[in-house]
Amino acid sequence: MIKHDGYVTDTAYPAHFHRELQPLWLATQALAQGAAPPDLSGPYAYCELGCGVGVNLLVNAATQPHAQFVGVDVNARHLAVARRAAQQLGLTNLRFIHADFSSFARSNSLFFDLIVSHGVWSWISAAQQRDVLALVGRFLKPAGLFYLHYQCHPGATRMLPAQKLLNELAHHLTGSATQNVQAGLALLDRLDGAGIFHDQPDVGARLQALQRQDAAYLAHDLLNDHWSPQHSADLHRQVSRAGLTYLASADPFENLESLSVPGAIQPVLAGIRIPSVRELVKDLARHQHQRRDLFQKQPVALSAEAHLAALGALRLARLPQAPGSGAVEFRTPIGAINGPSELFSPLLERLAQGPARVDALSQLPIYSGKPALLMQSLQMLMWQGYAHPLRQDAHDSAATAQALQRWLDRQDLRIDVVNACATAVHRPLSFSHD
Repeated sequence: MIKHDGYVTDTAYPAHFHRELQPLWLATQALAQGAAPPDLSGPYAYCELGCGVGVNLLVNAATQPHAQFVGVDVNARHLAVARRAAQQLGLTNLRFIHADFSSFARSNSLFFDLIVSHGVWSWISAAQQRDVLALVGRFLKPAGLFYLHYQCHPGATRMLPAQKLLNELAHHLTGSATQNVQAGLALLDRLDGAGIFHDQPDVGARLQALQRQDAAYLAHDLLNDHWSPQHSADLHRQVSRAGLTYLASADPFENLESLSVPGAIQPVLAGIRIPSVRELVKDLARHQHQRRDLFQKQPVALSAEAHLAALGALRLARLPQAPGSGAVEFRTPIGAINGPSELFSPLLERLAQGPARVDALSQLPIYSGKPALLMQSLQMLMWQGYAHPLRQDAHDSAATAQALQRWLDRQDLRIDVVNACATAVHRPLSFSHD
């Protein structure tokens, strides 16, 4: 097993796509909170720290030729795949840099409108974390957005002892990272069978679920020396020292407190005015194990009138998996929520006819004079993967998007590019790409 600064490098991280890393998604979530997001209709620059094999960046660069994209990763295996794909696709607006964050912080001279990092922060050393924040503080432009995914308490707390055991065992084995994690999970399985987790049934269930996951993913997730969840209040305090302000979650469901927080907790939460305490209470209420937080440098708050106008100008499109009408069941982290047909059928039926502006959707009878209800419903459709904002630029990217789709299909990645929305969707088993 080979590591760099405690992070596994002898095994390639499996390809993953995350919609929350896409510029238009992030800009929309910032706008929903009343902050003026970066302008994505003209040239802009974007950086992903810890880009892996670059799937998110490939989608970005293929669908947005007017922007510049940079990916940074310490694993040469990752970048070999990413660079080969970018070259085959002829993406001249995308480049990859082989470096750790400390080296990149010293050598970089570029400034970015968006910086993102997913699946990295909770697995790297404190020194590398400081380098990430130094990068963001120095090279993120004013009004720029920073997306950070990390493990948090209390949901991730339960895995601390098991992860420590897996990591300690791996240090004494001679196999690859994937072999070592498999050996560790086998030991935990035997211990579970012997009843070691009898008073922690949720840990036993979690370990059983791990047995069904990709070993390469688990090696990266569980064998790093610096595996460490954080409380959101502590993380936000760190980021604020870099000159950034917390806006909201990049997960729209988590911003809808009337839905994402259990009903009995909501009256208590309503009486709490300290932002950091509110976030901790929400983490407790949801038993949150990871967060997708969105920050902004020198945010500019929109006036109420400008905010409503900007929201009204958003154009939304129907995504392939969306039903044509009817009630919608939302399977959320705190249980199923039934979206009634009278609320969602009018939206689904209108979007089935073609893209629509939010101000046009507000004319639907059920939403007349109810902008908050409309935005909540639209955010839930976005969260469910049924709707998405349309891109704001007019650049022709059909050819590169089609080429990327062919590349994704050759890699057997069940991801479909949605060029009009500058994003992609995961293909369910029942959905076939033609």
